[in-house]
Amino acid sequence: MTGVNRRASRAGRIIGIAAAAALIPGLQACSVPGFPGSSDSSESRAETREPGPAAENELAEGSTSHRLGAASHTLVLDYWTNEDPAGWTSESSPIINVSVKIDGAPGPGAVRVTRFNARVDALGMELTNDQGSFALEPPYAYTSGFALPANPSAASTTVLFTIDLLTETEPGSGVFTRQTVLDTLTVGYSGEAPGAGTEPEG
Repeated sequence: MTGVNRRASRAGRIIGIAAAAALIPGLQACSVPGFPGSSDSSESRAETREPGPAAENELAEGSTSHRLGAASHTLVLDYWTNEDPAGWTSESSPIINVSVKIDGAPGPGAVRVTRFNARVDALGMELTNDQGSFALEPPYAYTSGFALPANPSAASTTVLFTIDLLTETEPGSGVFTRQTVLDTLTVGYSGEAPGAGTEPEG
């Protein structure tokens, strides 16, 4: 080998060593996913989701009361059930009771309930429609009950109540004024319907 060739070969080796040395810091600065020290920004992280708000259930404690103004009277509507609301699902059909009375001392004239209607508009169903002439002045009260229909896939069911009242203008006059009072009751479901969360076979 000539002197020129030896010098060229030695120069090539020096350049190769220098290039390799230049690559080492670059390798140290890189991070490899899955290895210690890795800082891969695309690393997947487990997501935590907050549970959604529980469905409103006015009968969660077994009973509730509403107070409504009706002309010169204050009506008290008591709702209750003898069942356990914690186990109700959208497939349940619980029995719900309701009592309507006037709060406070009786007025001078007679008060009558002439219609008590309960319905679920979302289902297009009428639950009860009681018509007559029922005494409401204390100590009397109007009491009724109904079966709440199943409402599949719903988180809650709202019942709309319509109460027609006649109030005598003067004791013994036989002249009455009429008023319609509206109220709603929302029943929520905290239990899981049978078969919920299971995949169909096949």
